[in-house]
Amino acid sequence: MSQYYVLIPKHLSLEQRLSKFPPDFKLSVDYCYYFISDIIKESCKKDTEEYGSFESVINHFIPRCSEINQSIYRNSKQNINYLYRDFGGEGRMLWKRNYKPGGCYAYHLPKYYWGDGELEMYCITDKTFARKIIKINAPQIDNTVRKRFDFTRGYFDVSRFELDAESALNELYMDYLQTGDYNKYLLNAQRVIDFKNGCFNFYNKPETDGRLHTAITSFSKLCRKYLKYDSENLAEVDLSSSIPFFLSYILSIPTISRETKAGILCTQLCSQDILYHYMIVESLVKPSDREVADFRELVLNNELYEYFKDSFMNLPNFESSFEMMFNRQFDGDEDDLRKYTKNKFLAMLFAHPKYYIKEQAVFYNHFPKIYELTKKFKRVKFEGVLPSERHKRLSYLLFQLESYFMVHTIAREINNTFKRKIPFFTLHDCLVVKESDLDQVYELMHKIFIREIGYVPNMTQKIWR
Repeated sequence: MSQYYVLIPKHLSLEQRLSKFPPDFKLSVDYCYYFISDIIKESCKKDTEEYGSFESVINHFIPRCSEINQSIYRNSKQNINYLYRDFGGEGRMLWKRNYKPGGCYAYHLPKYYWGDGELEMYCITDKTFARKIIKINAPQIDNTVRKRFDFTRGYFDVSRFELDAESALNELYMDYLQTGDYNKYLLNAQRVIDFKNGCFNFYNKPETDGRLHTAITSFSKLCRKYLKYDSENLAEVDLSSSIPFFLSYILSIPTISRETKAGILCTQLCSQDILYHYMIVESLVKPSDREVADFRELVLNNELYEYFKDSFMNLPNFESSFEMMFNRQFDGDEDDLRKYTKNKFLAMLFAHPKYYIKEQAVFYNHFPKIYELTKKFKRVKFEGVLPSERHKRLSYLLFQLESYFMVHTIAREINNTFKRKIPFFTLHDCLVVKESDLDQVYELMHKIFIREIGYVPNMTQKIWR
């Protein structure tokens, strides 16, 4: 690539400043916009509010080392000083906090230049400078990805993707106007730009969630319809209620002997420590076959959240909780109620036992032993793990199972069976393929689940458009 894209505020006009106050040196517009975009990108990382308001995000000074600036662009000092200079009637385009021992100069873009907060894409066309930036911002790839899932990386070819970035950015801004969460807008807008630049990161932490995190998994759902591959729409095969499904799966493995069940799970889980503790807890709290069968039937029929929705709606905190989740009052819409129930159920399942007490009581009333098992597992002691962090092991357990089936087994088999002729992207509990490959991949996934576990989760198909 000989171009590189950055985010800048729509209200920002460096050209106006240059026309009024032309510099007495050769200023690089590309470098100035890159420097400002770097400050903008780092601003969201400084914000600590749960829902980052516009003001809370833009009011940070971002440290930037002068030596690093100069390594990126030799004449950086003159360019930055021009932006900092206070021209009469124009003011400063950058505020600067002076150097302190142990710290660098720090910079801040004044609120005026942010305008109403809307961001746009700017293309750096200086080929030499663009190549240097691309090298500096090279994708991050965990070694565990290279070792375990390297076969997934080849499909991330920027020349085969088509992204309508302008429409995607506009969609994100419209969403920000609804939610007021500027930090989320800024993060997702930067991900759009990273995708446009072909900066495809890959992360995998086998001992925690075990999931494969990519540019697709972090790409905003709102923007998916603006993404194509080989000029085709992308489409997904999604496992409905995937987390409850893998919970029902692990509970349903026949316990002819503890060693046999542990042997099966040993090949599927990355963390043997998590497996060891799970087997201990299951030996102490074993749900009845009937309870497990009832839970699994609800999951396989995609009826789990419908089963709980009336009970959750009748809880005393429902109205305020719903309004907090959706930023509006409940109007009786059944789809909204299902989304609410799903979010609450999964939050309860993964949260520390001291939270979601009322929702836990509902779960206990319907599935007492499954509830006791999950609660006990979230409290079990792990060496070197703080008590406040123990509950996370339940999510790690289920996410590792999800990753084993979706990436290690299904994605790998598709890659080998079709000899890399069917591009695919994993999205946690989804497999994303071209629309023309959707039916073929769906059928193969069905066969793999039958072969591996003897039954199939509820799977849905959706085209990104």
